[in-house]
Amino acid sequence: MTLSKPCRLAIAVRSPEEARRALEAGADYVLAPARRDRVPGQIIERRVEGQPELYFAMAGDVTLPADPLRVARLEAPDEFVAVMRGGYSVILLDPDRALLRAFSLETLAEFQRACREAGMECWFGGRLELPDIPRLLVLGPEALVFEEADAETLALGRRMLDAPPAAFAPERGAPPERSAAETDRIFVRGFTLPFRVGAYRFERDRTQRLRFTVEAEIRRPSRVPREVSEVYSYDIVTDAIRRLADQGHTDLVEALAEDLAADLLRDARLLSVEIQVEKLDLGPEAVGVAIRRHRDERTI
Repeated sequence: MTLSKPCRLAIAVRSPEEARRALEAGADYVLAPARRDRVPGQIIERRVEGQPELYFAMAGDVTLPADPLRVARLEAPDEFVAVMRGGYSVILLDPDRALLRAFSLETLAEFQRACREAGMECWFGGRLELPDIPRLLVLGPEALVFEEADAETLALGRRMLDAPPAAFAPERGAPPERSAAETDRIFVRGFTLPFRVGAYRFERDRTQRLRFTVEAEIRRPSRVPREVSEVYSYDIVTDAIRRLADQGHTDLVEALAEDLAADLLRDARLLSVEIQVEKLDLGPEAVGVAIRRHRDERTI
């Protein structure tokens, strides 16, 4: 999926020294809380009751704004209403647990839409790890916020954000027919989730289990992969299926298969996908559909 602008890398810091190291290692922003104001003999909390926690983001790139950005840190999407008055330019969703375990991708997408409709950037934090990067890039946030990243981890994260599909490009000088033949396959088998699906009335009042099997033909990496940034993550496939489950009722499993294929083939690294969707709760062991779609095909 092509992003409208690059996703930035931000590092949460606790001291000027940490900020200096993070910027030297390639962070676009360093993020620090603005919660306390020291006065002789005491510390006064400046956070107003019912208001989000205020952070400031300082940029290390001369192409980014020179003045610190006012960042509102939220722990949950339902706190969004509190930021509408406060002069914030960025909303950071930063729960005290792993972001992708705390909220579904559909919830994150809705939160991001709300930020943009309000004219503010959407940043994601929440104990992020490097494998989270390709999963969140699908949403196109303006920045991802990491905590306590060492120089090696930060450098790898920087490479993943700058050019996620680069390792899948064919080698220079390779004949076209050879490049097209050099593919691998990734698969997800037996991924089962409850869905609201079915054309009959009785199917609209309950969920039923659907089992997905997906195989995707991908461009082979131009070298033996050694880093997370050099492989296509199967989490992207399971996340896409979860998003379908979050979108409400669908009459036909055929429509789910087509929607999933179209979603996955937006990624330029995929050449084709085979998708099997099975209903498991209608009596036989399974009924369903299997499709194969190629990147150069058009839906009739």
